[in-house]
Parts: sequence; structure tokens; C-alpha cells
Amino acid sequence: MTEVPDDATKPLLEWVVPSPGGDSSVELRAYAGRSVVVVGPNGSGKSALSHWLSVNRGDSDTPVTRVLAHRRVWMQSAGTEMTASQRAQLLPAFASWDAQPTSRVKVEGDSERSSRLLYDLLGRVNGRNARIAELVDTGQDTSMVDESMLTTISRVFASANLDIRFRVTHLGEFEAVRESGDAYPISEMSDGEKGAFLLAAEVLLSPPGSVQIVDEPERHLHRAISSDFVASLMRERDDCAFVLLTHDLDLLGKLEPSGTIVCFVSAVAWNEGRATGWALEIDSEASGVPDAVREAILGGRRQLLFVEGETSSLDFPLYQLLFPQWTVVPCGGSDEVKRATTGLHEADAYHWVESRGILDGDARSPEEISALGAKKILVLRVDEVENLYYLSCVVDAVADRQAATLGEDSAALRSTVRDKAMETLRPNTVQHLASVNAVKMLRRQALASLPSGEDMINGGVELPISLTSPYPREHQKLADLVASKDYDAIVRGFSVRDSGLRTAVAHALGFKNLDLYEKSVRVLLGSDEGLLTKVREIVGDLPA
Repeated sequence: MTEVPDDATKPLLEWVVPSPGGDSSVELRAYAGRSVVVVGPNGSGKSALSHWLSVNRGDSDTPVTRVLAHRRVWMQSAGTEMTASQRAQLLPAFASWDAQPTSRVKVEGDSERSSRLLYDLLGRVNGRNARIAELVDTGQDTSMVDESMLTTISRVFASANLDIRFRVTHLGEFEAVRESGDAYPISEMSDGEKGAFLLAAEVLLSPPGSVQIVDEPERHLHRAISSDFVASLMRERDDCAFVLLTHDLDLLGKLEPSGTIVCFVSAVAWNEGRATGWALEIDSEASGVPDAVREAILGGRRQLLFVEGETSSLDFPLYQLLFPQWTVVPCGGSDEVKRATTGLHEADAYHWVESRGILDGDARSPEEISALGAKKILVLRVDEVENLYYLSCVVDAVADRQAATLGEDSAALRSTVRDKAMETLRPNTVQHLASVNAVKMLRRQALASLPSGEDMINGGVELPISLTSPYPREHQKLADLVASKDYDAIVRGFSVRDSGLRTAVAHALGFKNLDLYEKSVRVLLGSDEGLLTKVREIVGDLPA
């Protein structure tokens, strides 16, 4: 580990990055022991930005190392094929090639670059060995000699669960040694292992106090190990500043938040083949935004729709059909949806991102629905999102398709489905569904009735809370709907998953189970724009 400079508060490099229109700019500063992480979707100009940062240094003499994402990782041999004279001649050529705008997509002299790295690494190892030999020969202490760079590389590999260490043979070639003891030339390693070895060598061989611009470090590393590998490598060079341009959001979780600046790049402007400006936003570590939300934002999303449930739940594909222009982000429970939506709106750092939330109806009062709407959260006009699968318009559309397929009478099949569904709503089921609604209402009523802190201070031991049971009203309402056979009102207003209604509908339509029926509904919604429009009208519009 190289010593961090004493004046760590002074940036090693500063940039003023122009906007696409040239009418504004964003200041970036690179500090020793810290990192700037640039994320954004493909085509947003990350590689062009890495080139611009490497050549626009002002009058600074801070050395810059730029590691390219698209470099080749093959090796002609396990040792260097370069002489000292060839190295001296090629270094200016490398600098000239890298200064060209085309270097963002094309690497000149890629085989020579690998050979140069091996030459420098071998020189570093041999130099250390010679120093130790000199100290031994003169009877001096060798304990203060820095560890071998191969030992450092091996430690970085181990941090990513790669059981490989490295050594130099008597012929001056590099060998990879497995934990089992098996050894083989590094030229025979996998592409991912060679990519990791060359990346480590390039970072560790960089000059002290340099700025290291690493474009897509995960490009040649397996996704399962790239974040651990890169984070460990950066810790070995805490005298340097790092600028990482990456798609690997897992890497953010491995870096120290206080030492990391996250930038989101969304667009780039071009003029005659040169990038001239970027739409760049700095994430100011807004604490009110959950991690899942930050990942969705930094992954390039601009319209986020926060919903209940998980990615594996039925809500997710259904919402994707209903709101195709939005990126659906499942958050878990209703409280998480509220926090994600309000937290994002309150975070100035994400002003360019539009967000909305959706919650199940859950027997909410008109007042609560209105209050949530003011917070950009839509409350569904059905008790639960799963109820959308069993609306009359949806069931009828599936019945019509099944009747056409099976050669049956469509009207008769529709009637049969309704009858079978209503038969499941027996008195004990009505009682249960009414109680489910009543519990939801009573829970919210109880929370609203909780005394304040001042009430508890002044109220003594007893804290009376007066609640009125909504069960009689809900039971009577549902009983009346069943008596009038108002199928749609029942499906919209009550938790039908707590009854046999869903299974009865699926079986009456010829499906063996609910999964097959609901999958059929999603396929139908994807192909029938008219039906999709009807369901969207029932769901309602997202708050403006």
C-alpha cells in the first residue's frame, strides 16, 4: 500500500465538464484515496468522457493512467518479448495513440501494451529481489523492503475468491499457481483471469499520486468477482485517485460512501466526431432515497414507478403491461412504496427523475386516497392488484377466446363463469371477506387515533382509544352485493384471493390452475389493445 500524500484535501486533478449545449458545466475533482464513479446507460458517452478526462488536464503535471475497456487480453507468451529499447520507443507512441478520439473504440498496439506491462512488472520484481540480495550480502535488515508486487496481485485475486498466486520462473516467465499446487504459464489462464492480472499490473505499476481512469473494469472480469476485485485493487493504491466508468452497480456497494462521488451521465453531444458535452448529474448521497431506488436511477432510468410486491410476484408483469413507459420497481410493502416515492421527490440530487407510486385499494377512505394522490401515489380502484385479473371485462374476454377455441357458445360460457364464481360466496365466506376489509380499516383507524407525545405526558397511565367497528357495515354491503349478483363490485371492493372465487373462475374457463389462467390473461392483454385500455381506465391515471 502506497502512502497517501499529507495534503489529501487538495485534489490531484480538477475538471470542468461542459454540458451538451455548452451553456453550463459540472465540476469534478479527483482526490487521493477517493473515487469518482460514473454510471449511465449505453450510448450516454461514458467512454468518450473517459477520453476527455484523460486529455483535458489543464496545466497540471499529475500523471494519468487510462485503462481501456475494449483492450485485448491475450498474451503471446508468459513473459515479455520487449527490450528496453523497444519500450522506450513505444511509450511516446502509446501516448500519441491514446490522445486520439478514436481511442475510445479502438486500441492501437494492444499486444505491445501487454508485453510492456509484463516487462515493467518483471523489472519491478527483479529490482526488489536485487535489493534484498544486496542487503543480505551486506548483512543488513531486509524487513523494511516492500512486499513483492506479485504478492500484492495474489492478495487482490484472493479478495475476489480466485485461488491463484503468481511467481517468476528461472526463465523470467510468469506462472500462475493454484491452491492445489498446479502451476502453468499465465498465457494459459482464462481470458477473465488474464484480464484481471493485466488490470492489477497496470494499476499497481502506475506512478505514485496518479489519477487512474478505468473504463468499464468489469468488461473482462466475471460479474460475480469484478466488484470485489476492483474495490480491493483500489485499496492497494490509496495514494491515487480513481475515476471509474462502469455498468456494475454492485461496485458502488463495495466502496466507502464518504470517499465516493457518484455521477450519472445520460447524454452526450457530438461535433465532427468529437464529444463536446455531457448531461452529467452528481449524486449528493441523498439519505432519503432507498438503495434499490438509487440503483434504478443510476442504472439509467428516468421514469420510475414504485409498486408493492417483489419482482417475482404477479404484480410486476401486470404493471409492466399497464405502464410500458415506466420502469417498474417493486419495493415490498406499502410503507416502502411511500418512502421511495416521497424520498425521491424530496431529493434535489435526482431532480431529472420522474417518479410515481401505486398502492392497492385496501378499503382506503376517500380522504386517504386524496392525501396519497398529493404525494404522487395512485391508489388502485380495486382492493388488490390481483383482482384486476378477475374483472368482468377480463373474464369475458378470456371466455370469448376459450369459446372460439373450443367451439362453445360464448354467452353461455360467460354465464357459467359468473354462476360458478358467485357460488363460492357462501355466508361464511361473506363474513370472512367483510372481516378482512374491516381489519384493514380498523388498523388505519387505530393508528390515526394514537395519542401524541404530549397526550401521553399529560394523560397518565390510561390512554383510552375509542374505535368503531366497520365490520357490520362491510358485512351488510357485501351481503347486498351477493344478493344482487353484482360480480364486478365484489371483485373491485373485496379481497377475492381470500375466497374460492379465483379458482372457480379459472376452472370454469378450462384452466387447471390459477397460474395458467393468469398467464393467459397477461398474454391476452399484450395482444388486445382494447382490453388493455379498459383495464387501464379501471386502474386510473397516475397523479400529475
